Amino acid sequence: MARKAAKAKPKRNGRPRIQDVALRESQVVRSSDRGEAPPERPHAPSERRRPASGRLVIIGGHEDKEKDRVILRQVARCARGGRVVVCTVASDVPGELWETYQRTFQDIGCKDVVRLDIEQRADLLVDPPLDILDGADVFFFTGGGQLKITTRFAGTRLCAAVEEFYRQGGTVAGTSAGAAAMSDTMLVTGNSRESHKIGETLQMAPGLGFLRDVIIDQHFAERGRIGRLLGAVAQNPRFIGLGIDEDTAVVVEREESFTVIGSGAVYVADAEDVTYTNVAEEESSRTLSIFNVRLHVLSQGDHYDLRTRRPTHQFAKKIEKQIEAAERRLGRKPQAADSAASAPQ
Repeated sequence: MARKAAKAKPKRNGRPRIQDVALRESQVVRSSDRGEAPPERPHAPSERRRPASGRLVIIGGHEDKEKDRVILRQVARCARGGRVVVCTVASDVPGELWETYQRTFQDIGCKDVVRLDIEQRADLLVDPPLDILDGADVFFFTGGGQLKITTRFAGTRLCAAVEEFYRQGGTVAGTSAGAAAMSDTMLVTGNSRESHKIGETLQMAPGLGFLRDVIIDQHFAERGRIGRLLGAVAQNPRFIGLGIDEDTAVVVEREESFTVIGSGAVYVADAEDVTYTNVAEEESSRTLSIFNVRLHVLSQGDHYDLRTRRPTHQFAKKIEKQIEAAERRLGRKPQAADSAASAPQ
């Protein structure tokens, strides 16, 4: 069952209360129950939604929780002393994951860490814990199964509230399944470790839509998922495919660009200029052919512009300086091991 924050905190960071958006969403539900035409949703269709001023931290899974904890320290910086909401909806062992992340975030300086567990969708339809977002700066999805996130959480009043939280400047982070669910089209299952056959089923489904025109895969090099990511972009050539290794993340700013942090690599598959693919042919046993696909491999400090579809490294030193400046403003000694990526606080 969904757990509420013990006490609602006052408005902070200049953002209005999230409940206002949730109220508009509840009007949609009540009108539908009465058979009336519902009012237009705040962000539908997606093309008309306003740009987000928040940040996404999309993690490839198995991030370091014991040593330098570069990625989770980045998430903690985004909290800026505010609340971190850990959502365990995707997991089969939510209690264990909650204890791990609670301990880790508290160890790296987050004082207000609260749990949100959603056992079934009905928990969010009757009495959604909207006040859990009061005073929050980070909403964090753990790993597990991405379909659990979308079937239990997507389309609810709380989901709309989290989207508004992100549009107003909050940070939404997710690891493993929580990473896969970030995009508007979500890769659910598909064969790994072998070259993609055009007859193999790639199960895709609508995601949470925080990042548009991107398909995300995680545990990428560790589970040999290059074939299935190329199969996904062959079927959806206007999308960018992101394959994120374990203990690696992309920090997305305002839906415009991202920077890589962590110990592994991020693979960017761009099929926009593909000249030929056999993905639509009927001979299902054929191995995928795809011509003129661009593949970039990015590591820590590398930057990618989602608008121009171009990578660059010129921002790395600038970002390190911004981290150090932010640490000094908070009265902390800059930590060299963590100087990976951050935007101005």
